[in-house]
Amino acid sequence: MEWRAGTVDAAVEQWVLVRDGDPIVTASSHLLPVTHRGRSAMLKVPLVHEEALGGRLLAAWRGVGCAAVFAADEHSVVLERAVGGRDLTSLTRAGDDLGAIGVLGSVLGVLHGAVAAPAPALTTAHDTGDVLTELPSLDEWFRALLLTDAAALGALTDDAASAAFLRRGRILAHRLLDDTTPADTVVLHGDLHHENVLEFAPGDWRAIDPKGIVGHRVFDAAAMLANPDRATAQDPWHLEQRVELLRRSLGVDRSTILAWSVARSALSAVWSLQDGVDEDARDTIAVGLLAERALGAAR
Repeated sequence: MEWRAGTVDAAVEQWVLVRDGDPIVTASSHLLPVTHRGRSAMLKVPLVHEEALGGRLLAAWRGVGCAAVFAADEHSVVLERAVGGRDLTSLTRAGDDLGAIGVLGSVLGVLHGAVAAPAPALTTAHDTGDVLTELPSLDEWFRALLLTDAAALGALTDDAASAAFLRRGRILAHRLLDDTTPADTVVLHGDLHHENVLEFAPGDWRAIDPKGIVGHRVFDAAAMLANPDRATAQDPWHLEQRVELLRRSLGVDRSTILAWSVARSALSAVWSLQDGVDEDARDTIAVGLLAERALGAAR
């Protein structure tokens, strides 16, 4: 059956919620602060199926490393509301970016261990009722990059250096995906960056807003390297320090982290170019080129 979005009014009635603030509308969801059985909560009504899968994944994680879910179905999710008021950008702005990266790496590790990745045969089933089997694979996510031939990639931008980077990123992504082993395959958050980790209580940092993918565990580290702002993400010293911290916390080599950063940057740039957001594409390509230079130096 084709998925259809629900409505805020229907969810408020279904879950017996009390409105507790002004609604927030994004391109992919309707959000509403509410109370649920006396607890501060946030109602999220996804407008696209990907966001609905993310809400169901939060429920499957059962509050381990993420916001707790008070109620959920395919059309809405009632989440624990963070009352601390901070996300991890606050640490970076206060001059403690490595502290923020340390928290992100810790949350990443907790999430990756929260549930087992589904067997490859199940990820294509999509009819078991288990959200884990409905999550797309990282190979599916990379289709926009992998299935676009070199000439078409070049046509996305009139900048020769950017086009060349996209072509190199395509080749590298092929290799990384082909080399991924079952031991490295986990359920990924998919968008784990500074704004998606909130402080629910002093020192209690947990994730929100997963996309939900199945793939190589280091992919989740790449999003944090492109955030939270241009100055930090494009600074060579910050990149070096961040990668070293992640290398120790994840137990992987430096080259693997940098390679996934290059591949993700190429994919993100293709998405931005296809959407006509050229400035975002330039920023993410700059991050990818920085990682690519560091990767070359590491070899």
